[in-house]
Amino acid sequence: MKIVLLSTNICSVPTIQFLARSETVQAVVGPAEVNPFNQQLEQIIGGLNIPFKRFSKSELTTGLKDMLNGLQPDLVLAFAYGYKIPVELFGIPKYGFYNVHFSLLPQYRGRCPVFWQLKNGEETGGISVHQVTSGFDAGPLLMQKEMPVAPGINHGIYWGRLSMESASVIAAAIEKLKNTGSTMLLPQNENTASAAPAPGPNDLAINWEEQSAREIENLVNAANPDYGGAITMLRGQPFRILEVNPADINNPTEFSPGTIVHADTNYGVFVACKNGQFIRINVVHSTEGIFSGLKLASLGIAAGERFESATNLPGISVSP
Repeated sequence: MKIVLLSTNICSVPTIQFLARSETVQAVVGPAEVNPFNQQLEQIIGGLNIPFKRFSKSELTTGLKDMLNGLQPDLVLAFAYGYKIPVELFGIPKYGFYNVHFSLLPQYRGRCPVFWQLKNGEETGGISVHQVTSGFDAGPLLMQKEMPVAPGINHGIYWGRLSMESASVIAAAIEKLKNTGSTMLLPQNENTASAAPAPGPNDLAINWEEQSAREIENLVNAANPDYGGAITMLRGQPFRILEVNPADINNPTEFSPGTIVHADTNYGVFVACKNGQFIRINVVHSTEGIFSGLKLASLGIAAGERFESATNLPGISVSP
């Protein structure tokens, strides 16, 4: 089978390596805009001696269309590709276009499914391979595989595990296509559909009064590393928290959520949450740098100070 792969991110590398070993990949296509993610992807592709092409969104119906007509691939596979595929290209490959999505569709359709699954505390996620249609992440399903979400796992680690597992899922999907074509696709259940848009600053903000210790931990994990951490305020300045864990406090008393109840260089920084719960802050990112909780305590953060809920966040940027 001849395959062209569309990607903007290095998460597709394990799949590209599998396709390269099987000598099925004809070319990899990325966006015209250069960023660290697709620049690294281009370097890796070059090392595999696979052609790498860049097309802007406006060139999909010209340059990409001409390339596909010339190569006549059996399948075009989109994997973390940022552009919507024009309908007029669908009929060029023998089997059409298929997309790899990191959720159990139709749940978490959209650009950032892993963030929302972790923030919402899902215990199970997965990988979906679906036919590309005019609807966004809405085409019928070719293959799905569940993947557990381990307690405490962050965005980067879970994303990496999904990336590695995708190669075997895609291998099975290709075999299914070769054996059955599009006759065994399953329509998505619109009644269970949900959205996963790109998070904004307020989606990353910790609300100490409303969120439980577990919900704060989920948000912190969802925001690490791609979104720079969960946002809170201390001494009037934004802090990004990158790692926490639930904690127990001996002889706890009543504290307002967000209050630092203990801070020293031996045990670090402990913060009160609602309902008498506590978390230990392990890693933070501020304008001064990235610090451990122990280092934060050594810099003078003291019991009695209070992290404030981050609201109205002008000037706060969200990446990627």
